[in-house]
Amino acid sequence: MGSVLVLLHATFVRLRQIFHRARKEIISDDGDYDEFDVQVVHYKPSNLDELCLVTKFSREEIKLIYRGFKQECPAGVVDEERFKELYSQFYPLGDAGTYAGYIFATFDQDEDGHVTFDQFITGMSVLSRGTMPQKLRWVFNLYDLNGSGRISKSNLRDIILSVNQMLGSHAKPPTDDLSTKEHVERMFQKFDLDKNGEISFSEFLLACESDAEICRSMGIFNTVL
Repeated sequence: MGSVLVLLHATFVRLRQIFHRARKEIISDDGDYDEFDVQVVHYKPSNLDELCLVTKFSREEIKLIYRGFKQECPAGVVDEERFKELYSQFYPLGDAGTYAGYIFATFDQDEDGHVTFDQFITGMSVLSRGTMPQKLRWVFNLYDLNGSGRISKSNLRDIILSVNQMLGSHAKPPTDDLSTKEHVERMFQKFDLDKNGEISFSEFLLACESDAEICRSMGIFNTVL
């Protein structure tokens, strides 16, 4: 599980790189925050004060992230194909499409096929500034591919396979069907506390909070943007 969290931290870093390219610009007022291209705008973000309340970011941090988001997504939203395209640039030797799709779905809370700036920055706030239960809920939702509130063995297998596809020749050690199955079984032995063949969030939370390595791994998400 620790290695998976390290990969998720890499995901967080990649997302920050994609949508935070305007970091070095000096933003002197809130006017820039409102400037999506009016000819193509589909969505206008909440005002700064509202986002400060629902996230743990400052006004300056929100404006910096917003400028990067607007640069890549002038319509104010990012769809799944564009998200995959942006994310895949960091993994040229593999196929990151499936894994990026799972990340996208975790941000797309209303399942409308688009991630708004509000959804994006709220998710980034959870990953970088959230409490341990909040971060673990985000990770759980990533694994819960069908939104059932429980993680099945097939969910976990699909996540592992998508990671292997993304890493391509960089996957270490190389994996096959047997090693993937063994990995799934090891994780279920640890997290499926009542041995009913599914992992609930309460089981996931309890197992993670009882594991010092996982707690340390979650700490790597803490960051100053």
